[in-house]
Amino acid sequence: MTEDNDTTAAEASLRKAVEQLCGDGPGDGSKAAQEAVQALADGSGKAWTLEQETQIRAMVEQIRKLRYLNRPGGGWWRRRREWRARERLVNMMMASGPELLNEAELRHWKSHAMVELLLKFMDTAMRKDDTVEALARIEALNAVTYEDYQQARKKLAEKEAAG
Repeated sequence: MTEDNDTTAAEASLRKAVEQLCGDGPGDGSKAAQEAVQALADGSGKAWTLEQETQIRAMVEQIRKLRYLNRPGGGWWRRRREWRARERLVNMMMASGPELLNEAELRHWKSHAMVELLLKFMDTAMRKDDTVEALARIEALNAVTYEDYQQARKKLAEKEAAG
């Protein structure tokens, strides 16, 4: 599958999800949203080998697991599971290299941001301008590169340190 086909599939899935959230299309909006997030995660904009793609997906899943285990509360058993998950992630990071790690981090952030965006519009009926806004945000989210993501994180950290 080429890069253009990946982008087209992701955009089509996202448009379908937004339309179903509006109520313009038949079916369940949550299923369409899940398909949209999966399409976004699959289309990275760079051609990775099958082995690299597998490593990236494994790291994304490990990042998700670690963040889930890192929530407040829990007992010693969860802390132990978190410690093991952190060890596995470090081993994956060392074995894969910085480029694959950056891609995994970007994909994790994009999928999380997409879910937040879709959840924002799921609680109320969407108007036409809401649809336009959602599609514009989705396109902007798809266009984000790792460098853009890092710059935004630095600016946010500077703002928090100053405030």
